[in-house]
Amino acid sequence: MKLVLPKLPYDLDALEPTLSKHQVELHYKGHLKGYIDKLNQMPFVANASRMKLEEIILKGKHEHVDNRLGVLPPGEHPSTLYNISAQVYNYTFYFNSLTPKGGGNPEGDIGEIIDAQFGDWESFRKKLIAKGKNLFGSGWVWVVIDDEGEISIIKGLNAEVPFVYRLIPILCIDVWEHAYYVDYENRRGEYLRAVADNLLNWDFANKNLSHAG
Repeated sequence: MKLVLPKLPYDLDALEPTLSKHQVELHYKGHLKGYIDKLNQMPFVANASRMKLEEIILKGKHEHVDNRLGVLPPGEHPSTLYNISAQVYNYTFYFNSLTPKGGGNPEGDIGEIIDAQFGDWESFRKKLIAKGKNLFGSGWVWVVIDDEGEISIIKGLNAEVPFVYRLIPILCIDVWEHAYYVDYENRRGEYLRAVADNLLNWDFANKNLSHAG
């Protein structure tokens, strides 16, 4: 198996002025590509010709890979496999969660669910921003749906992925510092507000909702 850098669904400068071309390019070609390169160098991944990325993530999270078989280099823990593969998934999901001229009041099924469960967009927006601002350290803010159809806004510390906990991801915002520091320095709240108001991809959210049904 050899992972390749996925094509962005928009040009590098398409998210300006909310996110600059330099910020997006560094994030995409630096961080995402870096994790893909690291993952491709792992013997387990190189030998997993028919496994999907999601299966590799679950393997790293829940199973102990037998080092005696040479699956992982000596001294390498299965959590390394999980962290790197999860970050590839998370970054890819994040870039798809953004779109030019997005954000604001959601439309379609996601809008109806947000109104029903949170009251309105503004209430949802405040909770989303607060969740990201209050996340200590690095991680992700996820909008997820459970198997009973309830929408939640959750934190994902470091590389955590919702689906390993049987939660279906709908949208996410990266709150690792490198996601926003070029443009916003230490103003994480300003970054979160800008993304929520201008970039969230409601079409992507509705697509994920339809698959969750």
